[in-house]
Amino acid sequence: MNTISLENGRINQKIKTRTRILSAAKNLMSENKKITLEEVALKAEVARATIYRYFPNIDLLYTEASLDIHFSSPEELFEEVKNMPLDQRLIYIQNYYNKMAQDHELIFRRYLSAALLESLGSNKKIRGARRVEAMSLALSSSKKKLSKKDLDYLKNAGTILMGIESVIVAKDVCGLTDKKTNETLNWALEMILKGMQSQ
Repeated sequence: MNTISLENGRINQKIKTRTRILSAAKNLMSENKKITLEEVALKAEVARATIYRYFPNIDLLYTEASLDIHFSSPEELFEEVKNMPLDQRLIYIQNYYNKMAQDHELIFRRYLSAALLESLGSNKKIRGARRVEAMSLALSSSKKKLSKKDLDYLKNAGTILMGIESVIVAKDVCGLTDKKTNETLNWALEMILKGMQSQ
C-alpha cells in the first residue's frame, strides 16, 4: 500500500488532510473508547483509502494523536517567536521540540519504533513534519538575506538538531543527561548560525 509523501505535490493540502485526521482521532479518543481507522476516516470526512495512506495502522495514528495533544502547532509556535531575532527564534524552537521530546520520551520512542517498523516496507515518508514546518516559518523572513540553498541547509540542519532522534542519540549513544543534551544541541545550532554570519 502506498503512503503519502509530504515532500512533494500539493503539500498544503496534504498537511491539512493530515491535521484533519489527527483532529478527528483526538476527538474520538476524548470519548475514552477504542478507535479504528475506519471511525477516524468517517469523523475526518476522508475516504478509508486516504486514511490508510497517511496512517497505515492504528498504532501510528493513536500514538501521533496522543503526542499531538501536547504540541503547539507550527503556526502557534511561530506566533511566539516572530518578533525575535533569527538566532533566538531558532534556538527557542529547538528548545521547544527538545523539551517536548524529553517530557514525553517514552511515547516518542514508541511512536518512532512503530514508524520505523512501518517504513521498512515502504520508501515513502509516513511521519509528520512539524519541525520542518516550524523551521520554514521561522526562516520565512530571511528569504531576502539568505540564498535558497542556505535556507534549505539551515532548515534541514536545524531540524536534525531537535526532537526525539537527536535526544536519543545524545542520551543512548553519547550518554548525555537531558541538561547536557540541550546544551550540546544548542551549541551545535549556534555554531552553524555563527558560521553563516561570518560568510
